[in-house]
Amino acid sequence: MAVFLLKLIFSILSALSNMATRLIFTTAAHVAVQMIQALKVPGERSQRILDHVKSMITTCMEWFLNLAVDAITSALSSVFDFVKEGVFSSSSGLTGAVAGLLEKSRTSLDEALKDIPEVLEAFSEMVGKIITDFLSNCSDAVAYVTENVLK
Repeated sequence: MAVFLLKLIFSILSALSNMATRLIFTTAAHVAVQMIQALKVPGERSQRILDHVKSMITTCMEWFLNLAVDAITSALSSVFDFVKEGVFSSSSGLTGAVAGLLEKSRTSLDEALKDIPEVLEAFSEMVGKIITDFLSNCSDAVAYVTENVLK
């Protein structure tokens, strides 16, 4: 069950990483193209366009950072609530559970050692997917800039 949850967490992290890098690279590519095309336009008009792009980037980054802070805050709050609930619920039957826990921990340790290779494999797949998605998003952004600058 723990392996399944870890794999689920790894896939969610991979998806979030992919979305974040895609957002960052496509935004940077679009901004670069707009700035290059704006330099082709006479002075005052290009200044208005650059100011508009600057305000758009600032707004997007503020929104993205607020979203990230809210997500991290809620995740940490959930973890602390879970830990607090576990501590309070476990303290009531602590003495009787200690003996059972020691006996079960021996078998749990053997099972956990069997799951470690699977968890490490899932983790390495996650890291590989993040790197692959990062490079793919980067090359897509560079291709977009190259295509649109040469027009």
